[in-house]
Amino acid sequence: MDTLGASTSNTDFSSGLSAEVHAAERDDSESFLSVTWSIRNDGGEDVYFDWPTGDSYLYSNIPYSGVTATSSDMAKRFHPVMDSTDACLCSGVSSLDFKERIGPGEQVAYWSMFPVPADVNEIHLEIPGFDPIEGIPIS
Repeated sequence: MDTLGASTSNTDFSSGLSAEVHAAERDDSESFLSVTWSIRNDGGEDVYFDWPTGDSYLYSNIPYSGVTATSSDMAKRFHPVMDSTDACLCSGVSSLDFKERIGPGEQVAYWSMFPVPADVNEIHLEIPGFDPIEGIPIS
């Protein structure tokens, strides 16, 4: 997978993990941004990656709702899109291939959908437990 940016753990609970962004692509209407990102387990034991939840909105499916994007000038923060059932449009328990346990040496891809305006050309991705991944170009 290509990498547009990477980050390391910044807390004890994410120790031994690293994060990467692989794609940031707009939809045809230029209203939404889909970001594909992953977590790699560089440690020697299984890790349960189910804690990056958000507390700004009451999503019905909690995992990964805490992953946010900011405009490169940090003027705007974008939370994942919420659908009509209050579910986060992001990887989560309703996905058929959802995986929260990451084995040693394994890298697992996830995704998030954000309402990013067409005039924003670059974002920073913030995954709880990791330093921000900055300067991600939008295609």
